[in-house]
Amino acid sequence: MTNETDTFVQEVDEKLREERMMDLAKRYGVWVGGAVIAFLVAIGGWQFWREYSVSQSRAHADEYVAAQELARAGNLDGAKTAFDALRTDGPRQYRAMAMMEYAAILAEQGDLEAALAEFDRAAEAAPDPTMRDTARLRAAFLVAETQDFAAVQTRVQPLIDAETSFSFLARELLAIEAWEAGQNDLARTTLEGLSLAFDAPDAVRERAQIALSVIGSPAEAAPAGAETPAPSEGESK
Repeated sequence: MTNETDTFVQEVDEKLREERMMDLAKRYGVWVGGAVIAFLVAIGGWQFWREYSVSQSRAHADEYVAAQELARAGNLDGAKTAFDALRTDGPRQYRAMAMMEYAAILAEQGDLEAALAEFDRAAEAAPDPTMRDTARLRAAFLVAETQDFAAVQTRVQPLIDAETSFSFLARELLAIEAWEAGQNDLARTTLEGLSLAFDAPDAVRERAQIALSVIGSPAEAAPAGAETPAPSEGESK
């Protein structure tokens, strides 16, 4: 009798569970189905957007390469027009690279002020630190051609302080500009640091050593007619 009772109770429980499931399905079935549809639509939309982004990136890459070919072929006006269009349209990285190419053409055509402004815009638009510092360093080289040493120092100091691979080139530019500005002590100190920096590129270290040999030591840099200070009384003894 007990077994029959247990079986009866189990059957009743199962029936109640089935009725609850049916009731839940009736109440929330539409919402669950809608959620599933929304999920599938989202997945499909994401896949479509990914494929679209990849195709757009490829198209801009092709346009960017074509513009570079124009520049290499000497068609600066054609390349300038192409990069001008690319710098305002497409993925962020291509816009920033197009800005730098556009700025380089402006510089080659002699419009240094406009080129400097464009490199600054490229630095602001850059999607990563490497591209940003590239634009900032190229801007610093233009500042070296158009402004005074103080302006150059202001430009390169953030790059030097960042201690990245660009720091060595920034320090080299600082040293050369300091030398040309007559600040030989700063130039010499900076070059000595570069020549001893084992993590600096070999070419940078070699150029620093050559520049040091030209600048000479502080004693060699003293005026030719300067007299050697007389020894003190204690030293004469």
